[in-house]
Amino acid sequence: MTPPDLVVCLGCRTWSQDRIDLTSLHLQGDALVCTCGQRYPLVDGVPLVVADPTALTEAPSSSPTLDEHVSIYMDNHWGDRAIPPTPLGLAGLLARLPTTRVSLAVDLGCSAGRVASVLAASADRVVAVDLQLATLRHARRLLAGEPTEYGRRETGAHYQPVTVPPQGAPNVTVVCADALDPPLVPRWFDRVVALNLLDSVANPHQLLAVLDGLCAPGGEVIVACPYQWQDDIIHPDHWFGPDPAAELRERITTSLSRPYTIEDEADVDWTLRRDARHRVTYRTHYLRARQGT
Repeated sequence: MTPPDLVVCLGCRTWSQDRIDLTSLHLQGDALVCTCGQRYPLVDGVPLVVADPTALTEAPSSSPTLDEHVSIYMDNHWGDRAIPPTPLGLAGLLARLPTTRVSLAVDLGCSAGRVASVLAASADRVVAVDLQLATLRHARRLLAGEPTEYGRRETGAHYQPVTVPPQGAPNVTVVCADALDPPLVPRWFDRVVALNLLDSVANPHQLLAVLDGLCAPGGEVIVACPYQWQDDIIHPDHWFGPDPAAELRERITTSLSRPYTIEDEADVDWTLRRDARHRVTYRTHYLRARQGT
């Protein structure tokens, strides 16, 4: 069940100079429902809190591109716990996540849910947000304490069936939503995380504003990015550079609505397995910063 006090109706939000009005959603049958009448359907237990849910419900559930995507990111997140196993591509990033206890955390661009499961060990509640429903359905099952199966790409169109045992984290809520417009209460989250997402959204500057907007006073934002800009995703005018790490550092410390102080920073390997003979390792820039009160 999705905690209604954390997830709000997109259609009912109103913003003014000194006030934000929000309406929480409540579970009704197979949907999250707002008092305004807006319904956000659940698919395999995942609520679709987006402006047009039908665009997701009517999308094909399988295609060569989608099957490859699921294989890559399920291996990246859960490969070490799958049967049969493969090396964990997220190990370096997971090792840097803080373990100090917080009340609320959010993982934007959560993909298959491994980061959210790690955050859950040091947070009372976690919201995991992504727009890719195919991987979210696996994440929801695993974090709810259910096993899941996916196809691991071996070569070409050949896939091997792989099972991941239950990875229960009942304090995680999985939501299909846009990280650039998340249906969440602003300034509530003590730990706001977006790993390897900044170069995968249409506007990385907007994503930083979202991170800042969700962060509670005194909270922290955690960002990682390999800066693999693609002009079919992000217009070159929005790319960071010529030194993208320096620009991210400057934007977080001086250009957001409130000041932040960097507490941890490193370059970390991040490996994606594409098939049995093809792995790509990126050097991703990791940064953790705390907001002043």
